[in-house]
Amino acid sequence: MALSYRVIRPMLIAMAVAGLAGMLSVNAASAAGENPLGGGLLQGSPTDGKPAAALPAQGGSPWGGGTSSAPSSVFEPGQPPPAPPETKEAAANELKGAEEHAALFKVSEFPSALQCAVCHPVQFRQWAVSQHAYGELSVIFQAFQHSINYNLNGSNGDFCSRCHSDIAGYLSEPADEAIVKRHAISREGITCITCHRISKVYNKVSGRLGLVPGGITEPVYGPFDDMELKRVIADPKYHVQPDAKKVGLQIHADAVYFAPIKSSTFCGSCHDVTLFNGFRLEEAFSEYRTSPAAAEGITCQDCHMGKIQGKVSGFSHGPAAVVNGIPTITRTLHDHTFAGPDYSVLHPGIFPFNREAQELANVNQWTQFDYQAGWGTDAFEKHIPPGYKFPPHWRSVDDRYEAAKIIREQIQRLADVKEKRLQVLRNGYGLGAIATTAASRDGLSFSVEVRSLTKGHNVPTGFTEERPVWLEVWVTDPNGDVIFRSGDRDPNGDLRDRHSQWVRTGLVPLDTQLFNLQGRVETRNLRGTEEPAVIPVPFSQTALPYVRPSTFSQILLGRPTGARNQKESIEPLGERTADYHIGGAAMAGPGSYQVVVRLMSQAVPVNLVLESQYVGFDYGYSPADVVNRLDAGAVILAQHQFAINVE
Repeated sequence: MALSYRVIRPMLIAMAVAGLAGMLSVNAASAAGENPLGGGLLQGSPTDGKPAAALPAQGGSPWGGGTSSAPSSVFEPGQPPPAPPETKEAAANELKGAEEHAALFKVSEFPSALQCAVCHPVQFRQWAVSQHAYGELSVIFQAFQHSINYNLNGSNGDFCSRCHSDIAGYLSEPADEAIVKRHAISREGITCITCHRISKVYNKVSGRLGLVPGGITEPVYGPFDDMELKRVIADPKYHVQPDAKKVGLQIHADAVYFAPIKSSTFCGSCHDVTLFNGFRLEEAFSEYRTSPAAAEGITCQDCHMGKIQGKVSGFSHGPAAVVNGIPTITRTLHDHTFAGPDYSVLHPGIFPFNREAQELANVNQWTQFDYQAGWGTDAFEKHIPPGYKFPPHWRSVDDRYEAAKIIREQIQRLADVKEKRLQVLRNGYGLGAIATTAASRDGLSFSVEVRSLTKGHNVPTGFTEERPVWLEVWVTDPNGDVIFRSGDRDPNGDLRDRHSQWVRTGLVPLDTQLFNLQGRVETRNLRGTEEPAVIPVPFSQTALPYVRPSTFSQILLGRPTGARNQKESIEPLGERTADYHIGGAAMAGPGSYQVVVRLMSQAVPVNLVLESQYVGFDYGYSPADVVNRLDAGAVILAQHQFAINVE
């Protein structure tokens, strides 16, 4: 099919112009809308040969099984994993792992967060579970970035990575490089030096920041002066060495006071994203600039680096560093957890960042460790089936026990950061008034108010086009039968909106009363209407798809003419009302009808995974692996249950 698509592409375009867009693949249609003109978000077209998505069969998901279960294992639990081939390639991978370990701790042009952790363990532990640390490791982000570049012949370049890993740009790593092949420091994403080696004010530059290069002894830039640092260097009890050419515990020789790091403008360098064709993709900082918080002088740091995630709560106090076991003086401490709507779908051996984990195995080796089968526990190790084979790296029982110990700690750290994620989200969203407007044999009508609890920016903010925050509602009649559902999922784990493959193929009905704060990218098509796009890369009538710079100023529009960002988010301290109606045909007579309302949040929708699957996923994950972990991470932000009595 891919070959025929390449051959007859001009014919397909001609048929699309004639209104025969239905002959295009489901995947292409959802990515581009129905025959949009060139001039959309990235102004290009899907690359020829993109395979069509598998259509779901009645009664089952194309990925197999449901998506509401716990994350699937790398191997099926309780079954022997496939024995890796004893080939030169396997030996080469082992050697590569050893080389990665050797390179991990070497002093290079940019120091690793692991080096900073020697003296700053508290900040490191917070950062290691943060969204900043996860930025470049994210399998979904990488697939999304690769799919855009695949569709645009690479002309989008490293635009997305420039925020997710500034170091990757400095190291000239190709935008399509697999995570396992990247330098260990670039895999750290928004690492320590991404913020603390900036010496200039950049304002809104979509992440293209100039970092001051150098090893660990070079100066750092932060919110405090160098008085305490000079005292530590001068005091022999700390045994530190600020000279890179001398032996000892090397530390930065200077701490430069950099006032802009305390300002919201500093955050706006990455948290306001304008594509290079003029499309305003993310506007968190712009929303903040016009918010009540900005008017009151509240900064991003006040809400997102304080004691409580997502609200002004003051800051903790303690030593900024512990040097050779000796703490420095007490000062204000800023929390570096940066919790938010995203969460890890990776093997816990890979994330959170953990020195012991990285010393024990590399990324590829950790993906082979089947912790869900119980490796490294007495229950498993004392009852290993005959003939059970382990990957080469995990043949040592001692290594498996050590790995299991690390995994238990990692899972606890993920649970802790989940609580902080709930904290920041629940400080941003809430349910307001719920009112019944009709209750009779002719049906039920009621409304639910969803409120923004923050004064800093819209909710959701940032990449709102892929941030589902929705109401899940179901109603049961006096007999206990469910007579109404909205905000539920199709067998793929998707909401039943216009992006659902099951809805598009007519196997499940469209959720016409869905309340979802996720934004939409609308692309223009040849029939003069608009169509929402998952990956907003519309069709082009030229032979070569690529990102086309606009031919006129986009300052007033803030977008190219062929696409727009339809926000559904709530303004600071604002509210939206969702209205629901159940017709008389569904009623079961008089009695008490129970209504349950849940406000839900998920990192990204499943359809984004489906639309990106043709480029493959890092870590050897299948789409089902990613989706199961993604759906399992959805959280309830607020819940209310009430009864409607029908006489």
